[in-house]
Amino acid sequence: MKFLLENWRKLLEGEVIDFPHQPRISEADLQFIIMVEDSSTQRLKDAYGNISEVPIEKFEQLDEIMNDLEELLKK
Repeated sequence: MKFLLENWRKLLEGEVIDFPHQPRISEADLQFIIMVEDSSTQRLKDAYGNISEVPIEKFEQLDEIMNDLEELLKK
């Protein structure tokens, strides 16, 4: 409640209220993730002989890994 009242006071007095920024990923890091995902998909395709033969669980695991990697690279 105190935080709300303090921000209300700042708003009334015309002070700038700092809002937290959303962590973002840089363009270079995003390109790195895309490259890693493409490379991993190609390796799965090579290992199973055909992309349609790769079990869906492998793609789900790869997706989880890529999401974790993206979270690690956010600034």
